[in-house]
Amino acid sequence: MSDQRVNAFISLRIPSALVNALVDLQQECRDRVAPQHPEHIHITLGFLHGADEQKLADVRDLIGRGTWPAPYIRLTGEVRHGSWARQKEPAYRYDDAVIQKDEQVRLGVEHNKELATLQEEITQRLDIAEDGFWPHVTLGLAREDHPAAAAKALQLPSVNGPAPCVDVQREVSATEFSTLIRKELTPA
Repeated sequence: MSDQRVNAFISLRIPSALVNALVDLQQECRDRVAPQHPEHIHITLGFLHGADEQKLADVRDLIGRGTWPAPYIRLTGEVRHGSWARQKEPAYRYDDAVIQKDEQVRLGVEHNKELATLQEEITQRLDIAEDGFWPHVTLGLAREDHPAAAAKALQLPSVNGPAPCVDVQREVSATEFSTLIRKELTPA
């Protein structure tokens, strides 16, 4: 068995109609926000940092056997920003009023019972520590510093629907991922 370790994450895909609506929204703010690629718009349920082959096998088994109902995906209207990557920079300081260059622009998703159950069961069964889970999709990365009020004033889409599937994705680079397993979900 190889001792190679990879970074992976478990994600919930959002309905294609909502993805299409978000792509339209990205066009409205393309001067300020570099868009998240449509194939990568998802809700992250849990991270697997430095997963070895055994951990990935456990994840594949759990997701492959899972029988969760499809959570209904609806945006809440809440917009936040931040960066897990930039938090590692000693000079980085979060500013609630300013979306800084390379920070993610995040749109809140309703945290309903089905979504909470799915996320909790996956993270607990795989012993993934997730602090303060806030379901969201990433619209994109800020191109330059700009007022947070501009993002909070965006007219967010009202399109909603059931999530189609859960994916386990391996990080290839900071912006590229490969799908290790996909589990289709059945609408409740």
